[in-house]
Amino acid sequence: MTPSEISRFIYLLGGILMGLALIVIVLIVIRRKLEKRVRELVAQNSDSLVGKRALVVSAIRPSKMGNIRPLGTQDEETDRAADPHKDEYILDIVYPAISDEIISKGRVVRVTGGDSNRYIVRAL
Repeated sequence: MTPSEISRFIYLLGGILMGLALIVIVLIVIRRKLEKRVRELVAQNSDSLVGKRALVVSAIRPSKMGNIRPLGTQDEETDRAADPHKDEYILDIVYPAISDEIISKGRVVRVTGGDSNRYIVRAL
């Protein structure tokens, strides 16, 4: 190889490395922006039912809104079932929900979106 070919080869490698460095910087900036947005969304939905399981209290139909209540742990659900006054306080923790499918009363669903005014659910 002649000195001019070696020089051209080094400039080519330098250009490739500069291009890769630029791509890495752009990806780092995009990642930081996405992480910031995710942290905001997590903080916004920290007290909601999104991502959690719920029990259908009244049937949900595609054209009609139903009601759900959050599921507790196994022990909490056992205590709730054994409580003779369960119907009195169950109305305090009921939230409206919609779905694009028919979900009957008593089914367990996953909350996939929405807010406290209306949750979007899908059957498990």
